Amino acid sequence: MIVPIRGKVGDLASIYSFNETGSLIWQTLETPKSLVELIELIEAEYSVDREQAESDATRFLNDMLAVGLVEVCSNVPMPTMESSTLELSAGAD
Repeated sequence: MIVPIRGKVGDLASIYSFNETGSLIWQTLETPKSLVELIELIEAEYSVDREQAESDATRFLNDMLAVGLVEVCSNVPMPTMESSTLELSAGAD
């Protein structure tokens, strides 16, 4: 469960609860990871095909990017989520 902090106060109206895959991605993003690394992690952890792993990772990351809970770490403009060079990290303060 994630409670965003805004103005040094927890925003209880915006609490996020993750499923198992989302929790795995979130914990993994303690250090920056590429989209490819996240997809490979999901494939290995849940024995799913690449298409499913990519769909799950992309959906989760798009949702988290939209609310500012992850950020792109590269110095290049934001690519599409299909880019294999995208690096992300959690906990944008």
